[in-house]
Amino acid sequence: MARFFVPVDSWDSGELPESEARHASQVLRMGDGDQAIVFDGTGRAASVELCDIRKKHAGFRVLREWQEDRPRPEIHLIVALIKNERFDWLVQKATELGAASVRPVAAERSVVKLAGKDAAKRRTKWEQIAVEAAKQCGHLVLPQIHEVAGPAEAFRAAPAGLKAIPALHPGGRTLGELLADRPEAVTFAIGPEGDWTEMEMRAAEEGGFVPVDLGKHVLRSETAALHVLSVAGHQLHGGVGGVR
Repeated sequence: MARFFVPVDSWDSGELPESEARHASQVLRMGDGDQAIVFDGTGRAASVELCDIRKKHAGFRVLREWQEDRPRPEIHLIVALIKNERFDWLVQKATELGAASVRPVAAERSVVKLAGKDAAKRRTKWEQIAVEAAKQCGHLVLPQIHEVAGPAEAFRAAPAGLKAIPALHPGGRTLGELLADRPEAVTFAIGPEGDWTEMEMRAAEEGGFVPVDLGKHVLRSETAALHVLSVAGHQLHGGVGGVR
């Protein structure tokens, strides 16, 4: 069944946003009386009947409404900036895998540097990528996409719970060991391809992060991010995105 995103502040209007209305009428060729699902990204969803469909307009009548909570414990990502198309792909897949949030970090060794208006534009794009990924895979709760931050700021802002930093430095515990006690939340800090600097590692340690060993092979940043999301999702939720 088709899914459409209706932001919280537009929910009570009974109308799809213009971009979603165009998609319904011009791409999907839907008509009055067709049914769909609408969601607001916070877990609120409804099965609806579309009505008054025009080229750039589509109304809807709620048939049944429900609320879906994000699986607990929540899994958060802090990710150093990588090349734009790869970070876009990471946001898409992190959404599919049920990440609660993605916080981009301008690490010292990040090839991409974002600030000001450029950073704001990229964040808007990442939010839209998350919406489209959620529509495709059926998630009703969107990840929070944070503003680009510095490493120390990101480490300090991590929620309470387990904080783990996969890194090339020796001495890390395995994911299984760290997740065995079912923490109240989990945050993984994924570094750039050149890894975190010593100063950034010290900032992470001061923020309560502990090293985690992902094995003997060196993973690209986006691969490491999806690996920890997948393993944590299975171990903590009984499956990717939660138990079905």
